Amino acid sequence: MQKVIVILAFAAICLAGCEKTFDYEVSDIPNNFPPLAAPQIGAGHQIHIPPFPVPANFEREWYMRLPIGNTEKIYVTSIEMKMRPGSHHFIAYPFPDENAGTNPPIGVMRDQNLPTGRGNIRSNLSMTGFILEATAPEYRIDIPAGYAVPFAGGATLDFNSHYFNKTDKTLFGEVYMNLNTKPKSEITGELESFQVDNVDVLVLPPNQKTVITYTELFDSLTKIMVLTSHCHKKGERFEIWGVGGAHDGELLLVSTDYVHPPVLYYNEPLVFQKGQGLKSVVTYNNNTNRTIKFGVTSEDEMGIVFGYKIK
Repeated sequence: MQKVIVILAFAAICLAGCEKTFDYEVSDIPNNFPPLAAPQIGAGHQIHIPPFPVPANFEREWYMRLPIGNTEKIYVTSIEMKMRPGSHHFIAYPFPDENAGTNPPIGVMRDQNLPTGRGNIRSNLSMTGFILEATAPEYRIDIPAGYAVPFAGGATLDFNSHYFNKTDKTLFGEVYMNLNTKPKSEITGELESFQVDNVDVLVLPPNQKTVITYTELFDSLTKIMVLTSHCHKKGERFEIWGVGGAHDGELLLVSTDYVHPPVLYYNEPLVFQKGQGLKSVVTYNNNTNRTIKFGVTSEDEMGIVFGYKIK
């Protein structure tokens, strides 16, 4: 059998004790994961992240910057992804400046976890607004007709995969992602992603339900075409409300399933003037004996309004 040993170096400031060695056999990888069909030539690009080990009783989260594979500007009209079971989330982040000196190297897997599976190291996150966030094993988001999310030629994305393994054997993650495109002649408007998060106010006392309300007002005219939500397993109900203007006091979205939150598409945008915005009201049930705050592991929580707006 072919022996594979993966040694992952973490942030430069991390001590040697922060490294973890993953030792496994190639034959251990189950052959039970049909690939996602790739787009036809000229109709999109597929990024495939091959199988990677997730040790027993361990949470593994990593980031890796990879090229889309486009040499010219493309117009993405839908995004599909498929991943092996056991994922907590998969996120794709764009880079505002492909030439920035702070961008991570291409093709290097930057693990975030300490050997315990917790204690995430936050020093090398891309920290940009994401273009896709998925918790379900298969996920698709479609941009409203006539619109697209553009990417310049030679663009890269920072991929963030998070798996948790609560079994006593090594499991494997694997991810496919398709960026489906249409020609410029079919596009009348461009979109960009946005997010509103409650990181500054999310504190959940132990053994009780807590409702966290967070409001963010836009600093310029904002026209929303796609809207959805994201939280973790302690989130029982996620509401998104309009604040100010024509949508003041309007309940825009309700989600009671953190794995499959609804995705709302608008033929006509939700328009918010400067000084108007969105409010999230999230009901959490912390049935543990510890205080929970905003964080990236499956035992932490989040409260994020996510969507696309007209550029």
